[in-house]
Amino acid sequence: MQIVFLIKPHSVNMYSFKDETYNLLGIQEISKIEKESNTEYENRTIYVIKDICQDFLNTDVYKKNKNIIKNIKVILTNPWCLYEIMNLEKNLDKSQKINQDFIDKLIIHKEVDDISILKNSIYNVSLNGYNVQNISGQIAQNIHIQYLSIYTSTNFLNRLKNTLDTIFHLHNIEIDSVYSYINENHKAKESINQLKIIIEDKGIDLSYIYQGKNIATLFIKSGYANVKDKLMQVLHIDTVVLNKILKSKSVNISENKTLFTYEKNMSNIWLDLDENTKTKINDTIDIEIESIKKDIRTFIDSVENELISKDTAIDIFCLDENSFFTEGLILADSIKKDAYILSKFLTTEANVFTKKIF
Repeated sequence: MQIVFLIKPHSVNMYSFKDETYNLLGIQEISKIEKESNTEYENRTIYVIKDICQDFLNTDVYKKNKNIIKNIKVILTNPWCLYEIMNLEKNLDKSQKINQDFIDKLIIHKEVDDISILKNSIYNVSLNGYNVQNISGQIAQNIHIQYLSIYTSTNFLNRLKNTLDTIFHLHNIEIDSVYSYINENHKAKESINQLKIIIEDKGIDLSYIYQGKNIATLFIKSGYANVKDKLMQVLHIDTVVLNKILKSKSVNISENKTLFTYEKNMSNIWLDLDENTKTKINDTIDIEIESIKKDIRTFIDSVENELISKDTAIDIFCLDENSFFTEGLILADSIKKDAYILSKFLTTEANVFTKKIF
């Protein structure tokens, strides 16, 4: 069993992870304060995390499972971390055996004031011009490494480590980023070119993968939380009701309504909404989705045509249930109907996938 904390801009999600399944234990909101300095924002978030962790120690979940908890894993999202694609090539004087220790020593560690490297996550390794899935003592003279270098605030990282080490002194602590986590656990096959879309609270991360290498990246400042904030202003409702409406709307996206069993309850209320409310919701979401797709089209156009091959996969990763139902399924449905995006990637709607990570 593993306990996982997903740290987002204005909330912390806590999960248990067992038998390859994440179960939500709770969500703690982090209030927004205008004109707050970065350091104040970081310190206040640490206080929230500290309170959550201390409260968790008193729960039955922890008391009953503390002896089988493997470790405590923390996943950082933007703005708590960001990444840079690094490419490193080395021509050796003579061929020699390549192992993981050799690769680790080659990776560059950039020093930046007040910024720490959280992790270096290998994206692709090429030996003598050939991509390799695993480093296992191959003989090579030319080495090319592509990796994600994940950065975070030194103040935030140090305070986070100290807080978790003090509270969970019986367990190992692992701090990771959503970018490296997805890279290491949800890689596309080497034979598949991929547009990877990660939907976060305050942004959308785009990456184009060609033959196992990350060719281009773009961060769009338009995450699912922006959509929810606008909808709450338009509809004058709270988050709980809005989440139920959006989940119901996403479930009913399919044109073939016979695919779903319609139950008249508060968990499936989209079909019972009046047309005026539906129009407000659709118009607000459509404006945001069209803005996102405009940026995706511009991003596609920046990729050279020779780097695009038939049946490119378009994979949309959503961090949690909220982003999955608020934006993930709706964006996927819209992309499936977008002839420009599909034709530019030489693909079809069958190659558009949506996945909830946590």
